[in-house]
Amino acid sequence: MNRTPSKIRIAYTPDSDDVFNYYGWESKHLELEDKNIEVIFERDHIIALNLAAQKRIYDVVGVSSVAYPLLEKDYWIMAVGNSVGRGYGPVLVSKKYHSPEELKGKRIAIAGMPTTGGVLALMYCEGAKLVEEQYDLISDKVIEGEYDAGVLIHEELLFFRGKGLKMVCDLGQAWCEDTGLPLPVGLNLVKKTLGFPLARQITTLCQQSLQWSHAHYDEAFEAASRVGRGCAEDHIRMFSNDDTICLKDDVREAINIMFDRMADMNLAPRPATYDIIEPQ
Repeated sequence: MNRTPSKIRIAYTPDSDDVFNYYGWESKHLELEDKNIEVIFERDHIIALNLAAQKRIYDVVGVSSVAYPLLEKDYWIMAVGNSVGRGYGPVLVSKKYHSPEELKGKRIAIAGMPTTGGVLALMYCEGAKLVEEQYDLISDKVIEGEYDAGVLIHEELLFFRGKGLKMVCDLGQAWCEDTGLPLPVGLNLVKKTLGFPLARQITTLCQQSLQWSHAHYDEAFEAASRVGRGCAEDHIRMFSNDDTICLKDDVREAINIMFDRMADMNLAPRPATYDIIEPQ
């Protein structure tokens, strides 16, 4: 029997879409039924959250979708709060190269492994040398010539052209064309030790928080626009939408294909089974 926790730690990325998603709850317009549970909101970059989830640090955490096979025994997937790309996703950029084929044997900077952008680079840039780099330094280091190309994520993928970089490939679009399905970029997880009833209540509250933000857009957008690179409106439109409110069937199919491919590439075990927590 699961014991009711005295506090819950929730972690998400310091990006405008996640700030927007959680604003209704974090600003206390919404709250858990049990008022004695302290809710703590924290922010960190995606690779740090992926690693923190492996250590089971957070009760609710946003991670790269490709990180989940290593987390299945400790976390359920929530049906809400997830990032999905329909025809877009992490972007491969360069100063002088024009196709993934030209990058065979070349150095491509990625935000880390496991990240969705890193796994897509493995899929679609055969023979390239992947090097881990801090995500918000990648574009500048490609410009400086330290790397031949780089995979951009978060709001970094929205303003690279202004720096003089060219898109070699939208890796999210490549996935969508390859599979005929949307790209599951990031997943929202809830710890199994909380128990199903509380996990479902949290899932429902996350959905209500996003709905609240859309219903009170100006207030939530003002908070979201304080973070990131000044691209909040575009980023929210891309990753705080109907797919974020609840996972659609084609996204669930795409998650299975992603896990299958990762297993085939010996990147992670294929989860034998996993549960998705639906809102009430």
